[in-house]
Amino acid sequence: MHRGDLLLSDDPQKGGDERLAAIERDLKHLKAGLGLLGVAPCGSCGIYYRLSDPGALFDCGEFVCWNCVSRWWLRRCPELSTRDRPMVERELRQWLVGYHHAKVIGKLGDLPEPEWLLLKLVTGCEQCEGSGKTYSGHHCQHCDGRGTVWVVVEQPT
Repeated sequence: MHRGDLLLSDDPQKGGDERLAAIERDLKHLKAGLGLLGVAPCGSCGIYYRLSDPGALFDCGEFVCWNCVSRWWLRRCPELSTRDRPMVERELRQWLVGYHHAKVIGKLGDLPEPEWLLLKLVTGCEQCEGSGKTYSGHHCQHCDGRGTVWVVVEQPT
């Protein structure tokens, strides 16, 4: 074989295990090449997004795209430790507000109608750190004392 010869993973002279190993190696090389080009896959759906677009993927140790973030949060939230959850919630809230025009709503009466929402998540209240009380022990006005707020993204009008 010469330097310019093409190696095909589906070479019929190779055995099944050998072809599978070659395909896996080729796929690994392709993924590494895509990473060098500045794209990364969503950990949920596998679609590749440009890393230069900070609103495309939420990064908390794994990349999650806008389309998957709601389902991902429902699955991931219960897995987080009580120490890690506030940090991830804060980062997610900031990403949604900063890149997807999310609003943080603390009072039930201020929530938009469900049919107008693209996304609705519940996170700990940043003002009272999820306790429902202020530092002086009073009822938190931001979350109505629940310790949680809604992060919502409304449909464009």
